[in-house]
Amino acid sequence: MQQHLRNTKQPFTKMVQLDSAPALVVVDMQNGFCHKQGSFAKMGMQSEPTAIIPHINELRSAFRAANIPVFFLRTGYNADYSDRRGRDARDRVEELQGLVRGSWDADILDELTPEPNEKVVDKTRNSGFFQTSLESTLKERGVNHLILTGVGTDVCVESTARDAYQMNFAVTTISDATGTCNKPDHLAALHTLRIFGGTASTAEVIEALQKSQDLRNQRMS
Repeated sequence: MQQHLRNTKQPFTKMVQLDSAPALVVVDMQNGFCHKQGSFAKMGMQSEPTAIIPHINELRSAFRAANIPVFFLRTGYNADYSDRRGRDARDRVEELQGLVRGSWDADILDELTPEPNEKVVDKTRNSGFFQTSLESTLKERGVNHLILTGVGTDVCVESTARDAYQMNFAVTTISDATGTCNKPDHLAALHTLRIFGGTASTAEVIEALQKSQDLRNQRMS
Protein backbone atom coordinates (compact mmCIF):
# COMPACT_ATOMS: atom_id res chain seq x y z
CA MET A 1 0.00 0.00 0.00
CA GLN A 2 2.77 2.45 0.91
CA GLN A 3 4.57 1.67 -2.33
CA HIS A 4 1.32 2.39 -4.20
CA LEU A 5 0.97 5.77 -2.46
CA ARG A 6 4.53 6.72 -3.30
CA ASN A 7 3.75 6.20 -6.97
CA THR A 8 0.50 8.19 -7.12
CA LYS A 9 1.99 11.62 -7.78
CA GLN A 10 1.72 12.62 -11.43
CA PRO A 11 4.11 15.13 -12.97
CA PHE A 12 2.27 18.44 -12.76
CA THR A 13 3.25 19.42 -16.31
CA LYS A 14 1.33 16.45 -17.69
CA MET A 15 -1.71 17.39 -15.64
CA VAL A 16 -1.70 20.92 -17.07
CA GLN A 17 -1.53 19.55 -20.60
CA LEU A 18 -4.46 17.25 -19.91
CA ASP A 19 -6.56 19.84 -18.10
CA SER A 20 -6.72 23.08 -20.04
CA ALA A 21 -9.08 25.07 -17.80
CA PRO A 22 -7.60 25.49 -14.31
CA ALA A 23 -8.57 27.85 -11.49
CA LEU A 24 -6.68 28.88 -8.38
CA VAL A 25 -8.59 28.39 -5.11
CA VAL A 26 -7.41 30.09 -1.89
CA VAL A 27 -8.95 28.39 1.15
CA ASP A 28 -9.73 30.17 4.46
CA MET A 29 -6.79 32.57 4.63
CA GLN A 30 -8.67 34.58 7.26
CA ASN A 31 -7.73 36.48 10.40
CA GLY A 32 -9.54 33.96 12.58
CA PHE A 33 -7.44 31.06 11.33
CA CYS A 34 -4.14 32.77 10.56
CA HIS A 35 -3.64 36.05 12.44
CA LYS A 36 -1.84 36.04 15.79
CA GLN A 37 -4.80 37.96 17.26
CA GLY A 38 -7.40 35.69 15.66
CA SER A 39 -9.78 33.34 17.45
CA PHE A 40 -7.84 30.18 16.59
CA ALA A 41 -4.59 31.68 17.91
CA LYS A 42 -6.38 32.36 21.19
CA MET A 43 -7.22 28.65 21.32
CA GLY A 44 -3.65 27.63 20.48
CA MET A 45 -4.68 26.39 17.03
CA GLN A 46 -3.36 29.10 14.73
CA SER A 47 -2.18 28.14 11.25
CA GLU A 48 1.13 29.87 10.57
CA PRO A 49 0.71 31.82 7.31
CA THR A 50 4.05 33.65 7.07
CA ALA A 51 5.74 31.13 4.79
CA ILE A 52 2.79 30.50 2.48
CA ILE A 53 1.46 34.03 1.86
CA PRO A 54 4.24 34.95 -0.63
CA HIS A 55 3.64 31.71 -2.55
CA ILE A 56 -0.11 32.31 -2.73
CA ASN A 57 0.42 35.86 -3.98
CA GLU A 58 2.97 34.65 -6.52
CA LEU A 59 0.41 32.18 -7.84
CA ARG A 60 -2.34 34.81 -7.87
CA SER A 61 -0.18 37.13 -9.96
CA ALA A 62 0.71 34.38 -12.41
CA PHE A 63 -2.88 33.22 -12.78
CA ARG A 64 -4.24 36.75 -13.23
CA ALA A 65 -1.58 37.48 -15.85
CA ALA A 66 -2.73 34.37 -17.72
CA ASN A 67 -6.42 35.39 -17.38
CA ILE A 68 -7.11 32.30 -15.27
CA PRO A 69 -9.76 32.71 -12.55
CA VAL A 70 -8.92 33.01 -8.87
CA PHE A 71 -11.40 32.09 -6.13
CA PHE A 72 -11.31 32.64 -2.37
CA LEU A 73 -13.18 30.45 0.10
CA ARG A 74 -14.22 32.15 3.34
CA THR A 75 -15.72 30.53 6.44
CA GLY A 76 -18.26 32.61 8.35
CA TYR A 77 -21.28 32.15 10.61
CA ASN A 78 -24.36 34.00 11.77
CA ALA A 79 -23.88 35.90 15.02
CA ASP A 80 -25.95 33.27 16.88
CA TYR A 81 -24.10 30.38 15.14
CA SER A 82 -27.42 28.93 14.02
CA ASP A 83 -25.79 27.88 10.75
CA ARG A 84 -22.83 26.12 12.41
CA ARG A 85 -22.95 22.36 12.84
CA GLY A 86 -20.86 20.03 14.97
CA ARG A 87 -20.04 20.20 18.65
CA ASP A 88 -16.39 19.60 19.39
CA ALA A 89 -13.37 21.02 21.15
CA ARG A 90 -13.42 24.01 18.85
CA ASP A 91 -16.70 25.27 20.30
CA ARG A 92 -14.62 27.94 22.00
CA VAL A 93 -14.94 29.72 18.66
CA GLU A 94 -18.44 30.64 19.78
CA GLU A 95 -17.26 31.78 23.21
CA LEU A 96 -14.76 34.06 21.48
CA GLN A 97 -17.32 35.24 18.89
CA GLY A 98 -14.95 33.97 16.23
CA LEU A 99 -15.56 33.85 12.48
CA VAL A 100 -18.83 35.78 12.66
CA ARG A 101 -19.73 36.82 9.14
CA GLY A 102 -18.76 40.44 8.52
CA SER A 103 -16.36 40.61 11.48
CA TRP A 104 -12.61 41.25 11.42
CA ASP A 105 -12.05 37.63 12.50
CA ALA A 106 -13.82 36.36 9.38
CA ASP A 107 -12.05 38.78 7.04
CA ILE A 108 -9.39 37.56 4.64
CA LEU A 109 -5.87 38.61 5.67
CA ASP A 110 -4.86 42.10 4.55
CA GLU A 111 -1.87 40.65 2.68
CA LEU A 112 -4.25 38.62 0.53
CA THR A 113 -7.13 41.05 0.00
CA PRO A 114 -9.04 39.77 -3.05
CA GLU A 115 -8.95 41.84 -6.22
CA PRO A 116 -12.32 42.93 -7.67
CA ASN A 117 -12.20 40.13 -10.25
CA GLU A 118 -11.36 37.42 -7.67
CA LYS A 119 -14.60 35.84 -6.51
CA VAL A 120 -15.16 35.14 -2.80
CA VAL A 121 -17.34 32.12 -1.96
CA ASP A 122 -18.72 32.03 1.59
CA LYS A 123 -19.15 28.71 3.36
CA THR A 124 -20.20 27.30 6.74
CA ARG A 125 -18.59 23.86 6.49
CA ASN A 126 -15.11 22.50 5.89
CA SER A 127 -15.65 21.85 2.18
CA GLY A 128 -15.98 24.73 -0.21
CA PHE A 129 -18.62 22.78 -2.10
CA PHE A 130 -21.17 22.14 0.66
CA GLN A 131 -24.25 24.31 0.08
CA THR A 132 -22.28 26.98 -1.79
CA SER A 133 -22.18 28.37 -5.32
CA LEU A 134 -18.67 27.06 -5.96
CA GLU A 135 -19.52 24.08 -8.16
CA SER A 136 -21.99 25.96 -10.36
CA THR A 137 -19.66 28.94 -10.71
CA LEU A 138 -16.71 26.75 -11.70
CA LYS A 139 -18.79 24.93 -14.29
CA GLU A 140 -20.13 28.20 -15.68
CA ARG A 141 -16.53 29.31 -16.18
CA GLY A 142 -15.63 25.98 -17.80
CA VAL A 143 -13.11 25.15 -15.07
CA ASN A 144 -12.06 21.50 -14.80
CA HIS A 145 -8.85 21.64 -12.73
CA LEU A 146 -8.54 23.15 -9.24
CA ILE A 147 -5.22 24.38 -7.88
CA LEU A 148 -5.68 24.44 -4.09
CA THR A 149 -3.87 26.69 -1.61
CA GLY A 150 -4.59 27.93 1.92
CA VAL A 151 -5.44 26.40 5.31
CA GLY A 152 -5.80 24.00 6.92
CA THR A 153 -4.22 21.37 4.75
CA ASP A 154 -5.73 18.56 6.80
CA VAL A 155 -9.23 20.02 7.22
CA CYS A 156 -10.75 22.55 4.83
CA VAL A 157 -8.22 22.12 2.01
CA GLU A 158 -8.48 18.34 2.15
CA SER A 159 -12.29 18.40 2.45
CA THR A 160 -12.53 20.64 -0.60
CA ALA A 161 -10.09 18.46 -2.55
CA ARG A 162 -12.00 15.29 -1.76
CA ASP A 163 -15.32 16.78 -2.86
CA ALA A 164 -13.79 18.25 -6.00
CA TYR A 165 -12.36 14.85 -6.90
CA GLN A 166 -15.78 13.21 -6.45
CA MET A 167 -17.27 15.87 -8.75
CA ASN A 168 -14.79 14.96 -11.50
CA PHE A 169 -12.54 18.00 -11.19
CA ALA A 170 -8.82 17.43 -11.52
CA VAL A 171 -7.17 18.56 -8.29
CA THR A 172 -3.65 19.69 -7.43
CA THR A 173 -2.74 20.81 -3.91
CA ILE A 174 0.22 23.16 -3.63
CA SER A 175 2.58 21.83 -0.98
CA ASP A 176 4.33 25.13 -0.15
CA ALA A 177 1.18 27.28 -0.41
CA THR A 178 -0.86 25.30 2.13
CA GLY A 179 -0.45 24.93 5.87
CA THR A 180 -2.03 23.86 9.14
CA CYS A 181 -1.37 24.00 12.88
CA ASN A 182 1.69 21.72 12.79
CA LYS A 183 4.05 20.26 10.23
CA PRO A 184 3.31 16.53 10.84
CA ASP A 185 -0.41 17.04 10.13
CA HIS A 186 0.44 19.10 7.04
CA LEU A 187 2.74 16.41 5.65
CA ALA A 188 0.26 13.63 6.44
CA ALA A 189 -2.49 15.51 4.62
CA LEU A 190 -0.29 16.06 1.57
CA HIS A 191 0.43 12.33 1.52
CA THR A 192 -3.30 11.61 1.43
CA LEU A 193 -4.03 14.36 -1.09
CA ARG A 194 -1.78 12.67 -3.63
CA ILE A 195 -4.59 10.14 -4.01
CA PHE A 196 -7.13 12.87 -4.76
CA GLY A 197 -5.31 14.36 -7.74
CA GLY A 198 -1.73 15.28 -6.91
CA THR A 199 0.61 17.75 -5.24
CA ALA A 200 3.10 20.25 -6.61
CA SER A 201 5.21 23.20 -5.51
CA THR A 202 4.56 26.82 -6.43
CA ALA A 203 7.58 26.82 -8.74
CA GLU A 204 6.36 23.70 -10.54
CA VAL A 205 2.94 25.23 -11.11
CA ILE A 206 4.28 28.50 -12.47
CA GLU A 207 6.74 26.69 -14.74
CA ALA A 208 3.99 24.42 -16.06
CA LEU A 209 1.64 27.37 -16.49
CA GLN A 210 4.23 29.24 -18.54
CA LYS A 211 4.87 26.20 -20.72
CA SER A 212 1.14 25.76 -21.22
CA GLN A 213 0.75 29.41 -22.22
CA ASP A 214 3.72 29.18 -24.60
CA LEU A 215 2.18 26.10 -26.21
CA ARG A 216 -1.15 27.87 -26.70
CA ASN A 217 0.59 30.89 -28.21
CA GLN A 218 2.47 28.66 -30.65
CA ARG A 219 -0.76 27.02 -31.75
CA MET A 220 -2.39 30.40 -32.33
CA SER A 221 0.52 31.84 -34.33
